Amino acid sequence: MYKFFIKCVIGLMFVHAPAFAGNSRADDIHSNIAYVVDVDTGEVLVDRNSSVISPIASISKLMASIVVLDSDQGLMEQLRIEREDIAQQSSAKWKLKVGTEISRKRTLRIGLMSSENRAINALARSYVGGRDAFVAAMNLKAKELGMVHTHFIEPTGLSSENVSTAQDLILLLQESMRYPLIQEFSTTEKFSVVDGVHAPQPFVNTNPIVRNEVMDVLVQKTGYIAASGRCLVMEAKIKGRKIAMVFLQSKGKNTRFKDALFARASIE
Repeated sequence: MYKFFIKCVIGLMFVHAPAFAGNSRADDIHSNIAYVVDVDTGEVLVDRNSSVISPIASISKLMASIVVLDSDQGLMEQLRIEREDIAQQSSAKWKLKVGTEISRKRTLRIGLMSSENRAINALARSYVGGRDAFVAAMNLKAKELGMVHTHFIEPTGLSSENVSTAQDLILLLQESMRYPLIQEFSTTEKFSVVDGVHAPQPFVNTNPIVRNEVMDVLVQKTGYIAASGRCLVMEAKIKGRKIAMVFLQSKGKNTRFKDALFARASIE
């Protein structure tokens, strides 16, 4: 019933939304950086500061996930969350408890859906060659994808030196679409970790559009640190069209999600 109510409210908010005028900026989109593209045709629907280099916060975790899946390390291998995996800068609500034993596959799911920093740090630490090799692989992959304005110095996105542009992030979204597990894990609504030692540890998706099922989201990632503002990258199917969206430097907790919903309503 709650999800139905949310869908009705959102529908009323955008029923009179105007259509995009060609490649013009939409005044009703408020993120400082916005880039909306029809994936199949290449048509740019919104372009606001898409070439500006900006911190990308936890959007970095999409690239981290690609590195994990490209490594061919066993997804069912058990990892242990250690104290060194604690991200001191993190204010995240949901955190894996130190000592939790969990498979690499489940660790990756939580890292994507709930943006869990300890999960991503554990994945990087357990990578062949360790954390430094993991970050080097992230940068190598960015280079291979043609993400010329993208650079990573750590895996989680907590550093403001993890930077990219909206144009580069469209390339990252398209690469992420090649990985069914990234699609599945990034759009998981909720998940609970039971390891037989700790009490069940519940996690939920950081994206309310996913949680409330108000759009056919194919892949997504949220992010936030002070330097990046609120961030969202997402690909969704709208009226049979695959639409990629990037919103960076958003002010206000919900601005990026409202921008995505406005984009959807304008296309519909």
